[in-house]
Amino acid sequence: WIATDLGLRVPGEPFQVSTLEAHDAMVKFGAMPQMLVWIGYLEMFSFLAINTSMEGKTDRQPGDYGLRLLYPKDEQGQYDMQLKELRNGRLAMLAFSGIVTVAALSGKTWPFFATPEPRVCGAAPAVGAGARLCGGQERQAARGGAVAAQAERSRSLPFLPKPENLAGFVGEEQEFDPLGFSDTFDMHWLREAELKHGRVCMLATVGFFSQQYITFPGFQETPDALKAVYTAPIPAMALLLFLAGWIESSSYDGKITMLDMFEKERTPGDFNFGAGFLRGKSDKEVYEMKLKELNNGRLAMLGFSGMVHHNLVVNGPLFPLFPEGWAGPQGSWKVTGFTESFAAGAGGILK
Repeated sequence: WIATDLGLRVPGEPFQVSTLEAHDAMVKFGAMPQMLVWIGYLEMFSFLAINTSMEGKTDRQPGDYGLRLLYPKDEQGQYDMQLKELRNGRLAMLAFSGIVTVAALSGKTWPFFATPEPRVCGAAPAVGAGARLCGGQERQAARGGAVAAQAERSRSLPFLPKPENLAGFVGEEQEFDPLGFSDTFDMHWLREAELKHGRVCMLATVGFFSQQYITFPGFQETPDALKAVYTAPIPAMALLLFLAGWIESSSYDGKITMLDMFEKERTPGDFNFGAGFLRGKSDKEVYEMKLKELNNGRLAMLGFSGMVHHNLVVNGPLFPLFPEGWAGPQGSWKVTGFTESFAAGAGGILK
C-alpha cells in the first residue's frame, strides 16, 4: 500500500490508478481472479502442512515452512526472531487497518509508518512452552512425538513429510507429492498418467502454436486454436476421436484399469516406441533422458494451461500476447457452451 502511495506502478495504462481504485481496476482487468487462485494454491499447501503435523507425521511447528535464510542457529536467537515476527505481524494488521480507514475517509494517500519500542527478552518463558513457534528452546510435548521426531521431510516442501512411495521412480529426488497421491494410488499408474499427459501436452503446445499459422487442406482457417474444434469438419473430428480411443485401448491389450494394466510388470510409459534412442547409452544417460522427458512434460502441461487461459482472456489467438488496444477482459472472458459454440462455428449446422 505504501509503495503504491509513493508512486511505484507496474508499467501499463490499467495500472496507473490510485491505491483505493486498484482493487476495482484489477477486478475489471482480470488479474484479481488469478491472484485468488495463486493464494488458494498456497493456502492448500498450508492446510496440508498443518494436517500432517496434527496427525503426528512430522514434528513441524506452526509457521515453519522450512525457510532458514538469516535464521539464527541458537535457540535463544530463534525465539527472539520468532517473537519479533509475531509482534511485527500483529502491528502490521493494525497498521494496515488504519491505512485503509484513513485512505477511505480522506480520499488521499496516507503513508503510515510505525516502529515498536525495543524490548529485550531475557529468556523464553516457561509458561506456554507448547505454544512456541518452530525452533523454540523446548520441544512441544508431542502428540505422537516419538514418531514425528523421526519423520523425514520432503526436500521440495520441508514442511511436509517425505513421500516414501516415490523411491525407485525417475524424479524421486524432488520428493514432491504434497497431496499424498502416492500413498493412496498405485505409483505405476500415477507415473503412467503423468507421462501420458505430459507427452500429449508437449504435442498440444506445438499444435496450439501452429494453429495460428498452418491450415490443413479442407479445413477452415481459424487463428484461435480454442475455436478450431468447432470449425473443423465433423468427419475429421470423428476420426480423431476414433484414433485416440483405438490407441488408448490397444496399447494395453484392452486392460486399461489401474488393477490390471501392469500385470506384465511393464515399465510405466514404455510402449516400445522410440526406444532406439536409448540404445547404447549408459544407465545414467538413460535416467537423464527419462528425467528430461518427465520435466519437459510437466512444463508442457503448465504451458498448455497458460495458452488456453490466454486465449480465453483476450478472446483471440495466441499472438500477439496483448492485442492492439486491449484493455483487459472487459466482459470478454466467457466460456461459451459447447453446443452454442459448435452451432455458431460449424456454419449453423445444428440450427
